[in-house]
Amino acid sequence: MKKISLLIPTYNEIENVEALSIAVIKELEQMPEYDYEIIFIDNDSKDGTRKKLRQLCRHNKKIKAILNAKNFGQNNSPYYGLTQTTGDCAILMCADFQDPVDMIPRLVREWENGFKIVSAIKTASKENKA
Repeated sequence: MKKISLLIPTYNEIENVEALSIAVIKELEQMPEYDYEIIFIDNDSKDGTRKKLRQLCRHNKKIKAILNAKNFGQNNSPYYGLTQTTGDCAILMCADFQDPVDMIPRLVREWENGFKIVSAIKTASKENKA
């Protein structure tokens, strides 16, 4: 059975990590032909994110957390996290729901079609353009 690794970098995301893990698991359960792991890599959050991640890990063995001793930045931390994944494919997602979880099956399908790297492109946004 192929395994999907989801890597989610965090920094002060206490309000999102549990809801995101629930949403991701719900999506992955619609893909029973795959095993999965969810890895959160935390950049030394100060808001209780680390405590919440420990709770999530205790309640689900497929959820793992890497708790950085300091903030290694938005490039180094995810890079290290990707080196720790054990899946056949890895998906990098933002912890604040910028990346729609319902894209997971499409990303995996494109990977299964032979693409080594699959990237989503945001075509519209409600963010302020100023």
